[in-house]
Amino acid sequence: MDLGQDNLLLNTMCKAGAVFRDNHLLCGLNLAELFTCYAVSIRAKMNKSTQPKDLAKSLEISKPGISKLLNGMERKGLVRREHHADDRKAVYVSLTDKALSTLEEQRATAAVLTKKVFAEMGMDKAKEMLSLLNLFYDSYKKAEATLWEN
Repeated sequence: MDLGQDNLLLNTMCKAGAVFRDNHLLCGLNLAELFTCYAVSIRAKMNKSTQPKDLAKSLEISKPGISKLLNGMERKGLVRREHHADDRKAVYVSLTDKALSTLEEQRATAAVLTKKVFAEMGMDKAKEMLSLLNLFYDSYKKAEATLWEN
């Protein structure tokens, strides 16, 4: 797909997006499910509980969007929503064994793919790419913040 030079950024993002939608890399999850699992697992490693509002903030998804996502993930057996005895209104999200094993599979798959891609690219190019992606992200966020100022 070639969108022309004026849409070079969009064209590149389409190519990158195709990589991150690869079923081998996602291990049967969609991106939102994968990011949710990672967010919950990271908070758990820090001994922090996770509420839907925490996920909405970290994933930049609306609260109704998170609710819909969690409903689907519950149906798939990936997450549990529980109430704490101290506060019956507060809902906490945790990962099931199925989600934890899927995350382990995804990490292993990503490690193998990363090693192969970096070997193909060469380590110098891979490091340069990662550095440029970080620079791009920071620059994009700055530009986005000032987009409608004028």
